[in-house]
Amino acid sequence: MDFGLPDVAAVIVLLLIVFLIVREIVFRWRIRLRVLMGDAELLNDSRVKVIEIVQAPEGSVTVDAIRMVAVED
Repeated sequence: MDFGLPDVAAVIVLLLIVFLIVREIVFRWRIRLRVLMGDAELLNDSRVKVIEIVQAPEGSVTVDAIRMVAVED
């Protein structure tokens, strides 16, 4: 069999796409585990963006365009 440059390039592109998809799946799985464990360091992780908080104390309200800052004890 004779493989040409387009065949090799297609295989490389497919492998790159598969790698990116697997990396994203693993990233989301690890983030879900960290959320379930209650990891407070997620607030400082630059790869994670908190879009909406679904649990808050009674009487809390949501405010758009405000950056969340961790409160130190």
